[in-house]
Amino acid sequence: MRARRKTWLKGEVRRQVRDYVAERDGRFCHYCRTPFPEDLTGVTLDHYIPRSVWPMDRPRNLVLACGPCNARKQDALPLTFASLLLRLYQPALTTGAAA
Repeated sequence: MRARRKTWLKGEVRRQVRDYVAERDGRFCHYCRTPFPEDLTGVTLDHYIPRSVWPMDRPRNLVLACGPCNARKQDALPLTFASLLLRLYQPALTTGAAA
């Protein structure tokens, strides 16, 4: 089991960030689209791009997720982000460019 990193997302700051992300994206899980109750119980903040790839704790890299989806994703890149990266490098692979 990994040790938890220290973070600025505690207490009132965490609640403010959570509320901001809920207003920005909606009150549902980013991955499975399950709606959250009005008081946002059961909500976790997930790093859309994992901290291991981009160590950014700011709201632009945070989404709301239910516990099971957050646990399932762990440190993986989201499929849409991974697809964009593959697409970015696809032309070099299809043109026959030497590696």
